[in-house]
Amino acid sequence: MLHSSVQAAASAVVEPPWKKRKPNPSPPSFLSLPDVIILNCLARVSKSYYPILSLVSKTFRSLILSIELNHARFHHKTQESLFSICIQLPDRPLPLWFTLWIQPDHIEKKKAKLVQVPSSYAPQEPLLVCTVGSDIYAFSQRYPPSLFMLVRNKESAIWRNDAPKMTVARVNPAACVLHGKIYVMGGCKENESPESWGEVFDTKTRTWEPLPDPGAELRFSSVIRKIQITQGKLYVRSNEEKDSVYDPETRKWDATAKAPVDAVRCMVRNIYYACRAKSFIWYDEECNVWKQVKGLSSLNKNYRSMIEAVEYCGKLLIIWYKFVQPRRREKTICCALVALEKRQNGQVWGKVEWSNGVLTVPSSYFFLRSSVILT
Repeated sequence: MLHSSVQAAASAVVEPPWKKRKPNPSPPSFLSLPDVIILNCLARVSKSYYPILSLVSKTFRSLILSIELNHARFHHKTQESLFSICIQLPDRPLPLWFTLWIQPDHIEKKKAKLVQVPSSYAPQEPLLVCTVGSDIYAFSQRYPPSLFMLVRNKESAIWRNDAPKMTVARVNPAACVLHGKIYVMGGCKENESPESWGEVFDTKTRTWEPLPDPGAELRFSSVIRKIQITQGKLYVRSNEEKDSVYDPETRKWDATAKAPVDAVRCMVRNIYYACRAKSFIWYDEECNVWKQVKGLSSLNKNYRSMIEAVEYCGKLLIIWYKFVQPRRREKTICCALVALEKRQNGQVWGKVEWSNGVLTVPSSYFFLRSSVILT
């Protein structure tokens, strides 16, 4: 009797509240969100943060490397300029692409470096793009060689491969647009027929036509640096001892003088600039004379062996190299970003936003070409 009463009393004892309380659920994780929402968030973040964000998780890294993120950035109009260079190293059979990664804006003393492609900053080699009207055409700059020419409308982010194929497979070709036609040269195997070294695509008739054979001396086997259009002629700037020029009117090739190696030129906001070993000048069209860019004495202290100069985000990006002392077996590729301002007195002033070495390479390396695209 006593035993049963004790049991009844024990069962009637109310458990303390802390025993009844269920543990709080863990707070929701950002990674628990659908991929489409994460992509929309990442598309609004500067690409300079992607190398750090790719370390957060495998999901982040996978999304950062995905083509869907490029589509999201296009949709949200958050694309950024991406500068890349292609170089040939002595111990590598194929050319390599490197992309310029600039530290985020909040860092006081900003620095940059060249990162080999592919990476979280640049998942693949940049495309070589040409614009004709409302359409953008693109060629592969990655191996293996391809017959395809991609095309998309300016209002779309989706590339199509429904354009007529080239006559030969190419990789790292050079291309330019003149009078609505796309001229493509090089990038094909040495054993292809000579007539296939260059061809032209008529965007109206959507047909390819081979260019005349330039001859063995001008049929460059290495990657062509660029094609410049001057007075209706195509100047092919090679990485070999000679350059060439093609006249579409006469359909003839000729050898031409190499571009000066002591200076590189480019246009920034409709003004021509020339970057030389120890000076920067700009061309005053009103006075028909070259003038000194003011405010760049810090960059002009040391001799520069110029490589390239391009417009980057409305500013002047210059690339040069210097030897690594004391044995000079290596070179350091250096970059500087210069903001430019034309003042009311007619002078152009420059301000160096950052300048530093971005990559060390063997002294026997070759610079092949550069590229600036939106991505």
